[in-house]
Amino acid sequence: MFSPNQLYDYLRYHCYVNKKRVVVRNFIHNGSKNLRDLTPLETPYNNVAITDPDALRETFGCMDMYDQEPVDISILYTTSLKDHLVHSPNSFRSTLNPVDFVCFRSMGIYTPIICHSEQNSDDINNFKENLFTPVHFWSNAITSRFWFAHYELLQKELTSSKHRFGTYIRDTSGTRKYRKKVLEILSDTDTFCPILLHNNTDIPSDASASLPWVDHTKFDIQIVPETIFDTEKTHLTEKIFKPIVMYQSFILYAPPNSLVYMKKYGFKTFNECWDERYDLEMDSTKRFNMVTDVINELNSLCDKDYRRVIAKTSKIIDYNRKHFFSDVFKKQLLNELHVNLENAFNIQEENFQTIPGGTLFHYHDMYYKESGQLLKNSTPSLHKALRYVEQVAPMVAKSIIKQYNHLLG
Repeated sequence: MFSPNQLYDYLRYHCYVNKKRVVVRNFIHNGSKNLRDLTPLETPYNNVAITDPDALRETFGCMDMYDQEPVDISILYTTSLKDHLVHSPNSFRSTLNPVDFVCFRSMGIYTPIICHSEQNSDDINNFKENLFTPVHFWSNAITSRFWFAHYELLQKELTSSKHRFGTYIRDTSGTRKYRKKVLEILSDTDTFCPILLHNNTDIPSDASASLPWVDHTKFDIQIVPETIFDTEKTHLTEKIFKPIVMYQSFILYAPPNSLVYMKKYGFKTFNECWDERYDLEMDSTKRFNMVTDVINELNSLCDKDYRRVIAKTSKIIDYNRKHFFSDVFKKQLLNELHVNLENAFNIQEENFQTIPGGTLFHYHDMYYKESGQLLKNSTPSLHKALRYVEQVAPMVAKSIIKQYNHLLG
């Protein structure tokens, strides 16, 4: 499959050969929340100079990759505003509300596309309400198949695990603060594998892309604490695939409907082995307690009863591992990406006709209505965009002139 950068390069290639009027932009620093880092990269498949943002706005639309991390408009706003005020302290954009501030940077003559990996998301709905077209695909599944590909041939050692539970926790800040409580709970569990407590330890950020293979013999059930928990949106990362690749069962501290999400992609979960009703609980506190109750119940079992439960997990473990490495799963992931992209491109073309001027004229008009004047140096850019539209869609150009003549001088 693809690493994240390979995925973005592939998408640039895909858009280029299919003559799509979009420029793919991704965060050039992993985990960044600063919109200044959301940028195109130099490849043979860029249709526009990446150093000229006006050229992008005048003849293209943005395809912005928010797929690796959960989307959080409030964090994007606070992080980016601080940086923006340093570089442009008196700009119109700094006066906008958080949603418009974030969306403003993606304005173009074509309405923008946002690629993401979450469901039931108010943040994505806010983008959609601001004329973005969402494209959902399970990005972290695609990159996990790349990261973990060489583990496919490794065999499970036929030794009994010394512990019932294990987990990997590198970060307990931000949305991951809840993990501190997870660590407290597991530390009090005498069947927990203690060497896997990574709290307050310097663990590199790329640790998620590797597996400590020897650990698959040290514990049976991997407790997976996902990136976000206190939310109603569903977003799963590469963390869920670690136990699958390591021949282990799993219990999830994750957003609601995470197990439902996995089942849509053909995976099986362990509802026959323990109570998984926690997955459907929308209240974060109740869901946390329900997951903890499952762990405590398994921890309290005598060895005979516990081994009986673990024996029931083996067929599910084998199935999930085979499915993860299968061509069926690969094709499902790529088909989802390509189908949803094509739908977005079709919507973008429709919007070009039905929303004359796209978000480029929309935001310039917003400034004009609020201030009574034009954005600085806006007239040449708008005229250049209009000339492009006149060449490809004369009727759309007439609609732009009729609606936005006050912006054209």
